[in-house]
Amino acid sequence: MKNSGKFVLLFSLFYLIPITKIFSSDVEFNFFPNEFSLGEHAKLEVRAHGEKSFRAMQTNIKQNGVRIRFSGSGTETQIINFKVSKSQILNFYVDTESEGTFKLPEISVEYDHKKYTSPPIQFKVSKRSKHSQNQFFNPFPIEIDEEPSDESPEVSFHTNKSVFYKGEPIVGYYVLYYNGYRQPFLERDPNQSISFPYFLSETLRQVSVQIEPEVLRKNRLKKTLVYDKEIYGLTAIKSGKFQIGKTKFISGDSLRFNSLQETVDTTPATVTVLDLPPNKPKDFTGAIGNFKLNLSNFPKNIHRGETAYFEITIEGEGGYEGITPIPQSDRKIQLISQNKSKTFRKLESGEYGFYSVVQFLYGCQIESLSKLQLTPFQFSFFSLKENQYKTLSIQFPEIAILPEKKRETENPPTKANLPKPPSIFLLVFLAVLGVLSFLGYKRYTYNRQSEEFLDMVQNFGKKRNVFLADYLEKKEISKEDSQFLVDLLGNFDIQTIEKTFHNLSKSERNKVLSLKKQLKIKE
Repeated sequence: MKNSGKFVLLFSLFYLIPITKIFSSDVEFNFFPNEFSLGEHAKLEVRAHGEKSFRAMQTNIKQNGVRIRFSGSGTETQIINFKVSKSQILNFYVDTESEGTFKLPEISVEYDHKKYTSPPIQFKVSKRSKHSQNQFFNPFPIEIDEEPSDESPEVSFHTNKSVFYKGEPIVGYYVLYYNGYRQPFLERDPNQSISFPYFLSETLRQVSVQIEPEVLRKNRLKKTLVYDKEIYGLTAIKSGKFQIGKTKFISGDSLRFNSLQETVDTTPATVTVLDLPPNKPKDFTGAIGNFKLNLSNFPKNIHRGETAYFEITIEGEGGYEGITPIPQSDRKIQLISQNKSKTFRKLESGEYGFYSVVQFLYGCQIESLSKLQLTPFQFSFFSLKENQYKTLSIQFPEIAILPEKKRETENPPTKANLPKPPSIFLLVFLAVLGVLSFLGYKRYTYNRQSEEFLDMVQNFGKKRNVFLADYLEKKEISKEDSQFLVDLLGNFDIQTIEKTFHNLSKSERNKVLSLKKQLKIKE
């Protein structure tokens, strides 16, 4: 297993792969490959689904010419078809001293105080190859007599859904299929644009894709490589059948000397975009997902002549592309501002997808003297879970109108009572002194806040992404605040994180320092 404990987003592609998988309800024994050359080794991966106690009962076995060696353990969080599962993994290397057909000796593991034994797996060892997979002194041999594979590489664009509604966000990514490369190299041709006809596209951050290392494609077994530099979020704006993702890539073998790079035309993905069902609500603007409606900062009373401000928040699973301000029948209510954000994260259902937050700030001019009752606010969306339109509504409370505030008028003092103005030089000196004092205090405060932030980051150690989120949740930090810190730190080094802190707004810096105090109290 590569990178123990790595957090991976795994989109399952259902192809045939050469691997022996024997599993019970809790523990799986995976052996691969079933055939290898003398001098090489196979791998036995024992996977337990869950977080209970898991250990190897044997670490070194030699029986009937087969040797099994324990090579390490790790954990893995997988997101398969957007559903989360956590696993613990024990890894073993398997090799032999001669060629032939062998049976894997029994090896036992213990999970949740229960013993599990591997089944009798059969495998074949052939003659020694020209170059063993475990070379040390010559890791990059030049094979003059070795001919590269005649098979051309292929790059295809894939999406997590092939049939979906107009306005529903999906995920797209590129995969290289090859056979003739030792270490494949793949880059998108910078001179070529990507064809996403009738789609809005954006590049997703902190999202990676992993598929099976070998798949059966066009009746040929091929190795795979995901181009994880660009994972796309796509939203269709027109219904119909489209081919998306057409562009060109440059591929080659980074370990083969004198090899030529070649340009590969991609195979686009064919998708079908459906129109939403008829009988849409009158106030439907195209929102698709599962949302909730909140009202905040609504005043209980206000003086006549003043403006009442209130905020409406629409948030939930789905994209914000179809969420727009709804025209109000009352002309006194005006939209002041709006703020939209969308992230790709773990949802309440346990699946991974898009989560949007849209905030609308409204203002209402108060002119009457009686109580004010605003018309209810309604928002409609198409629910993918229920496959139907839904309408949410907010009933505004009554606003008590108070009399207009009286402005007190002050009589200007007579000339006889006017004090003597201070000297102009004194005013200038005090002004300069005040500015310098203020700047010095701001600089001191800023440096102290920066030191506190870096101290908190160093206490996190190497925890990032999902591991940092789990750590913060154990410290009873809210999910919203945990996600804020995870997005802020990312996978950056200390210098980059310090620059990120410098670019934060005042409110965001205060939020970071408040979270540091909470963590200090928990400790």
